[in-house]
Amino acid sequence: MLFAGPAVAGGAPAGLLDKTVTMSWSTSGTGKRADGTSVSFSNVNTRIVYISSAGRPFLRAEVRGGRATREGELAPGEGGGSRSVSFQGDKLIGTEAFASGARRYIASFDSSFAGCSLSVIDAKEGSAQIRRRGPDGAMYEITSVSTGSPTCSIQTGNIFAH
Repeated sequence: MLFAGPAVAGGAPAGLLDKTVTMSWSTSGTGKRADGTSVSFSNVNTRIVYISSAGRPFLRAEVRGGRATREGELAPGEGGGSRSVSFQGDKLIGTEAFASGARRYIASFDSSFAGCSLSVIDAKEGSAQIRRRGPDGAMYEITSVSTGSPTCSIQTGNIFAH
C-alpha cells in the first residue's frame, strides 16, 4: 500500500453519494537525491475518490513520473493519519503528509454536484524543505515545486467496481 492513513467521511453531501470524483494535476520542480545529486522532475498525480451510498470515501492514488509509477488505495478507517479525505460543506478536502511538508487538494462542487474545480497546494513548514518519495520510491528533498493543470470530474457510480 502506498498510503498509510485513513480516508474519513466528514459529512459527505447527499449529492455526492454513490459518485466517483476524479482529480488530476501535474507537479514539476527540482530536488536532490539522498546522495546530494540534483534532479528535475515532472509528475502526473491522480486521486480517485468513490463516495459510497453510506457516505464513506474510498481513495485510490497514483503518481507517475517518467517510467515509474506508485499507486495505492485506502478504505475508510485504514492506517495512521498521514493521508485523509474529508468533507466541509460542498468541498472534498484531501490532505497528505510527507516526511517533511504536506499537500492539500480541494475539490469544490457546483450546486448540483455535476461538476467540480480543483486547487492543489504543496507546502513546507518554516524554512524546512519538503521531503517526499518520488514515483520510483526514493526519498527526495524538494528545492522548488509548482503544481499545474488541475482537473476534476464527477461520474455516477463506483468506478472501482469496473
